[in-house]
Amino acid sequence: MAEEGERDAGTPAPAPDLQDGEHVGAALRAIRESRGLSLADIAALTRIRPAYVEAIEALRLQDLPSRPFTIGYIRAYAQALGFPGDAAIARFKADDPDRNDALRPPVGVRRMADPRLRLMTLAGLLILSAIIAWNLIRRGALHDEARRPAAVVAVTATPAAPAGPMSLGAPLPAPVESNAPPPYLTPGLEAQLSAALPEGLAATEDPTLLDLGETFAPRGAVNGAPAGAGRLVLQARRPTTLIVWGPDGAAWFARPLAAGEAYRTPAGARVTFETVEAGVVAIFVDDRARGVLPAGRTPAGSIVLPPSP
Repeated sequence: MAEEGERDAGTPAPAPDLQDGEHVGAALRAIRESRGLSLADIAALTRIRPAYVEAIEALRLQDLPSRPFTIGYIRAYAQALGFPGDAAIARFKADDPDRNDALRPPVGVRRMADPRLRLMTLAGLLILSAIIAWNLIRRGALHDEARRPAAVVAVTATPAAPAGPMSLGAPLPAPVESNAPPPYLTPGLEAQLSAALPEGLAATEDPTLLDLGETFAPRGAVNGAPAGAGRLVLQARRPTTLIVWGPDGAAWFARPLAAGEAYRTPAGARVTFETVEAGVVAIFVDDRARGVLPAGRTPAGSIVLPPSP
C-alpha cells in the first residue's frame, strides 16, 4: 500500500484541456498557467488587448465587444495555445448559447397569410392594368390621327398690283395727343367778358348764324401771324377758348379769347383748331366770312380756301 501511494505521488498530473473548468475561459486560463504564460504573453501572440484576454478568461461578456468579435478572440486564443479554434468555439457556444438565433417554426401549424396584403396586391394589379390599357388606347388614337389625310387649305389668289403709277390721297392730319389736358377756364371769366362785349358783337340766340357777307374787322388783339402773312383768320364772337395744335402735336396757341380777339393762321401751316363750343369762333378767308368752327377739333386743311384774289 505504501508503494502504491509513492507511485501515485510521482505520477505527473494530466495537462488541462478545453473541456476543463467551469467554462471555456477558465479552461484557457488553466492551460495558460500550466505553460507559464502571462496575460501579456497571450496579448502579444494574439494581438488582443490584455483587458480583453482577462475578460475572456473570466467570461465577462459585458466587457467584450460584440459576439462575432468575441468568437474571433476565443479562436485566436485557443490557436495560440496549440488547440483547434473550432473546439474552443464549440465549448463557448455550449457555455453561452446565442439567444438571438431564430426559433424554428412549430411543427403542424399552418401559416396564415394577411388578407390585407392580398387585397393590396390585387388593387395594384388593377391599377397597373388600367394604366397599360390607357396607354394602348392613346397610342392607337395618335396612330389613327397620323394616318388621317391632312385638310386641304384653300389658298386665295392675291390680285396682282395694278401697273403704272398710283395716286395717293391727301395727307392725314397729325394724330391727336391723348395726354393733352383740356383747356382751363377760369370760373366767372366768361360772364365778365360777356358784360364787356364791344358794340356790334352782342351774343345772339343762335351763335352758329353768321352773315356770310360780313368782313373781318379787328375788335381786339390779333394773335398768330402778322397781317398779310396768312389768309385764314379766326375771330371769337363771344368769350371762349381756342387751342391751335401744330403738325407735330404740340400746342402752338392756347388761351382764352375775349369777344373780338382773333388768331391769324400762318400761310401753309398744317394746324388743327380746337374749340369747346360750336359756332363761337368765326372763320374769315381773305377777310370774308366763311362760317363758324364746330365744337372739338377741326383741321385747317378741311377749310376750303378759294383761289387767291
